[in-house]
Amino acid sequence: MTPEETELETKDLAFRIANYCEDKKAIDTEVLDIRGVSDISDFIVICSGDSPAQLKAIARNVEESMTDFQHVEPVLKEGQYGDKWYLLDYSDVIVHIIEHNAREFYNLEELWQNALFIPRNEWAEI
Repeated sequence: MTPEETELETKDLAFRIANYCEDKKAIDTEVLDIRGVSDISDFIVICSGDSPAQLKAIARNVEESMTDFQHVEPVLKEGQYGDKWYLLDYSDVIVHIIEHNAREFYNLEELWQNALFIPRNEWAEI
């Protein structure tokens, strides 16, 4: 696989994950391209929910959809029912599903301010 094909595949995966979040009414979903900013991953998807049940539903939907449709399991997952933050690590794409108030407190977007924020119209409903 060429580097261009790998880039497209990874970007497509991030976009699909963002849409899986949106399927469960995630709030303020963001896709960040962190290539060139960090070596930990290529993309980060951040979204919020209003309740532990919604956060769990979003995390479950992402994980099940990735397994069923993309045949990809997370390398690492953190968070349990009642938690305010779920993390799913797909190596090239890291997913943060975080309670709205906790998201404001931790301000991940500020942490990744040098990343390229991909506009919603580029990834929504691909």
